[in-house]
Amino acid sequence: MSIRKRLFISNAIMVLLPIVMMILIIILLNITLGGSQMSTHFRNGWMSSTEGDAELSNSLIKIASLEEEKLYDKKFLDELAEQSNGMIIVRKSKKILYPLKNKESLTYEHLPSFANEGYDPVAWFGNEQYSVRQHDFYFKDGSEGSIFLLSRSDSFVTFARTFFPIIFVSLLLILLLTNVLLSYFVSRSILRPVKQLSDASSKISKGDFNFSIKPKSKDELGKLVQTFDAMRSQLKESLEIRDKYEQNRKELIANISHDLKTPITSILGYVEGIQVGVANTAAKQDRYLETIHAKASYMNRLIEELFLYSTLDLNKLPFTFEEVNIKDFVKDFLDEIDDELLEKNVNLSFAADDVNSTVLLDRDKLIRVLANIIYNSVKYMDKNLCQIDVSIEDKDPFVEIMISDNGPGVSDKDLSAIFNQFYQSDHARHRGGSGLGLAIASQIIEIHGGEIWAESGSEGGLSVHFTLKKLGKKGNQDE
Repeated sequence: MSIRKRLFISNAIMVLLPIVMMILIIILLNITLGGSQMSTHFRNGWMSSTEGDAELSNSLIKIASLEEEKLYDKKFLDELAEQSNGMIIVRKSKKILYPLKNKESLTYEHLPSFANEGYDPVAWFGNEQYSVRQHDFYFKDGSEGSIFLLSRSDSFVTFARTFFPIIFVSLLLILLLTNVLLSYFVSRSILRPVKQLSDASSKISKGDFNFSIKPKSKDELGKLVQTFDAMRSQLKESLEIRDKYEQNRKELIANISHDLKTPITSILGYVEGIQVGVANTAAKQDRYLETIHAKASYMNRLIEELFLYSTLDLNKLPFTFEEVNIKDFVKDFLDEIDDELLEKNVNLSFAADDVNSTVLLDRDKLIRVLANIIYNSVKYMDKNLCQIDVSIEDKDPFVEIMISDNGPGVSDKDLSAIFNQFYQSDHARHRGGSGLGLAIASQIIEIHGGEIWAESGSEGGLSVHFTLKKLGKKGNQDE
């Protein structure tokens, strides 16, 4: 449930609950005063007393008009009072004639004034409430007279005093309890994910990304928690990549320094040898100069490879893609280098049966990939006769090119590292390898949308595999 809907429902309950409670109270009062045994007794008593008081009131009016002397007869009035549930009061001018026993508690000020004839449903005498019927007349001597018939209305007052406070307090308690429960559940559903985010933010601020937070709801805050955790994961990955790049940068600087320092030191040594006369013959000088030229050429190739690697890494090297038959392309390149490899005792074989696929590639860049892999095998060959096998297989929607040799190979733990920049095996340390050739090949294949990996041969040696995506029937690469 969304937060908006949850808040709407809680507010609606807070508004509707008092209304429902008031309706229930009204129904309860209606049942109490209109349908229950107690209410029937209350209603019947009220109606019977009202009817009896009306008859008694009519009798007193007749007596006041025709038999005034009976108003002085206490015994007669006592008999009439016994017929009523209330009280009879006779007042002459400002003097209470009846009842004499309540004369001290009833004064002129308690009673309505003369000429206030009628029915007053609310009148208080002391702490008791009465309904008052009043009849005004004149005594024979001309004095103002009033007859009051007081009926107790304590039944309803007692009921109201007893139950209304209970109902009112119950209503307040229900409202308070509802408010507390709604506030608790609504705030709990909001505060829990907020606390999750707060704790996670605190961990991230301390550099701790090795945790995950799971949403406990499917509302907006749950989605926020899920998004925050995705951000944490991406941030962790970004920092790991940054640290990796930083480590690679440090290694790159260290390796560049090492690979440049060695030939420069050698060049300086030979130059000093010429300057101080160590190379005192023309043959020695020529040999020194050839060595200096070889070292300088190596440095030039290293700088070119560094520049190419950096350009590829920054995606600033332009690629010119064209549709090429991969079998013909690889065969043509191998034919070009076959004689050169034979001079180095390298036997080259090629197999691409049943392969007639077209791929989209940059000719120059893919030639560099093939050359780097093949010459890397030649460079580290430890046998008198080197065997390099090149094959192509159709593995829809890719073509896979495999280049295998019978050289010393690479340990299993280093297989995944040979495509890293400046990776050098123990053989490379002795043979002057820069370690950039396979790293450049990996970048070029990645830009072509393929994959590259290495495997150890079943009989030793190293096998390098890479894939290229085939073109579809309409000349587009397969999706």
